[in-house]
Amino acid sequence: MIKPELTAIAELILKQKYQSNELVKTLVPLKGGEWSAAYRFSAGGDDFVIRLSHTAENFHRDSIAAAWSKHELPIPQIIKIGQCQNQHYAISPFFAGEPFEMLSAADLEQTIPDFLTMLTALQSVSLNAVEGFGTITSEGRGTFGSWHEALLDVNNDRPESLNHGWKIKLSEYPEAQRKYDGFYKRLMELARFCPEVKRPIHSDLLYQNLLVHEHRISAVLDWGCAMIGDPLYDIAIFDFFEPWYPAFTQTNLVQRMLDSYLAQSPDNSRNLEQRTAAYQIHLTLGNIAFCVLSDGKFDFQEHIDRLEEVLEQ
Repeated sequence: MIKPELTAIAELILKQKYQSNELVKTLVPLKGGEWSAAYRFSAGGDDFVIRLSHTAENFHRDSIAAAWSKHELPIPQIIKIGQCQNQHYAISPFFAGEPFEMLSAADLEQTIPDFLTMLTALQSVSLNAVEGFGTITSEGRGTFGSWHEALLDVNNDRPESLNHGWKIKLSEYPEAQRKYDGFYKRLMELARFCPEVKRPIHSDLLYQNLLVHEHRISAVLDWGCAMIGDPLYDIAIFDFFEPWYPAFTQTNLVQRMLDSYLAQSPDNSRNLEQRTAAYQIHLTLGNIAFCVLSDGKFDFQEHIDRLEEVLEQ
């Protein structure tokens, strides 16, 4: 649920930017996350989205990703980034669509060809000229000197992180701490198999960030978690979360994603199992950090159970 105070700020921004009270009447809440909120509004006959967040970094990543947009990879352009009171905001065009993960198996089956075309276009973007790996900074660089370093940094509780404080909180759950430490040890063993390639990783294509309209991908949204590294990471996420989405299993989605990826280059098959496991461990460690800060709102145990299941396989 979107906090009422965020709605008040969104209304204030529209009044100040467009010098009109009429636009406020068109404001429609879209979704709210732990750190953000989004609304649709109309102006001059067109529809737009305004998003609010307490940090502007994610919006700058959206702007960076927009440079990769093309017909096969529709990424909205950022029209405006600004600040109002204690909130940063971004305005972009509105794109109609239903969340990819909410499609029925029948609709998903008709969408998969275009989805795979989009994924191939994303995986084909070369970032070799860009400095660094891992989380993309607001300047467009990677945060770390190597992909190996970026993966292992998941164990650091950085003050600037949205999840800061997770290590102290995790220590309150001894069994989860033991599992976490074991997973991280395994990640250190597997990270050496992960190639130092530079491709975009969205790393959050679920959670209403991939929209579908008439069985075509209409928009790839919210690049706040974007990284520079091995694009297999995005496939590993779908594989990890497949049990949560029965339509994925019914359409054999993950295997089709993998087949498409492997067909792009012989190098893509190298150390495939080790890399997939490394990325699923990395994902789970980040999810544990996020969940322990939610004071029970989100369950880290289901992530631990799922990771143990895939590692056993």
